Amino acid sequence: MKFTITTNARDVIASMGDVAARHIPFATALALTRTAQEAQRHEQHEMRDVFDRPTPFTLSALRVVPATKTNLTASVEIKDSAAKGVAASKYLAPEVYGGRRDLKAFELALFHAGVLPPGHYIVPGEAAKLDAYGNISRGQITQILSYFRARLDVGYTSNATEKTRARLKKGSKRRYGIVYFVSKPGDRLPPGVWMREIHGLGSRVRPIMMFVTRAQYEAIFDFHYVIERTAQEVLPKEFELALAEALRTAR
Repeated sequence: MKFTITTNARDVIASMGDVAARHIPFATALALTRTAQEAQRHEQHEMRDVFDRPTPFTLSALRVVPATKTNLTASVEIKDSAAKGVAASKYLAPEVYGGRRDLKAFELALFHAGVLPPGHYIVPGEAAKLDAYGNISRGQITQILSYFRARLDVGYTSNATEKTRARLKKGSKRRYGIVYFVSKPGDRLPPGVWMREIHGLGSRVRPIMMFVTRAQYEAIFDFHYVIERTAQEVLPKEFELALAEALRTAR
């Protein structure tokens, strides 16, 4: 997922004298790179407008590939890899093009553990602890994964163990504390991961994670238009500034 900014500078250079031929490639590369950097800032502003409290990871998902004198092309790209979790290009693609999003890493782990039913993904429940961005907190996700023996290992596709299957059930002999159980589609409770708080002879249940069928996303992040508009508005000005800077430096 990228947008490339180019010019017809090579044609212009061919029609001009030696002075322009020496300085225009540098000025063009500088202008293209600065334009791409400005487009990156505009994209981050657009993210804040169309998304509800985007995380720092999402806001930093864009990178600029600068232009050079020998390659008069600058690109703004959405990163397609991540050290941990899902790459930004995976979950932003439905926002740009529409369609279905991929499972997040913790959803995939719960799916392989037999917790999350096929064709579903997770939204916060009433008892979910949310972070500053409205997502289920990392600490609570870790507790749920640990309880159901779900693993985040890349490529882990093992089926749920017998111990994990037992933990999916509602029954518990504990008299105090918290246990988790899973309600699947067709059960009495709505599908999701539920928390049972046990206090002596009494208890109450509250949902932490709700299972919902995968929705079809509408395209709301106009990634390509933002860059195209920025290039039209910014590139001519940046080229004038860059060329003046190149000629001033030459003197």
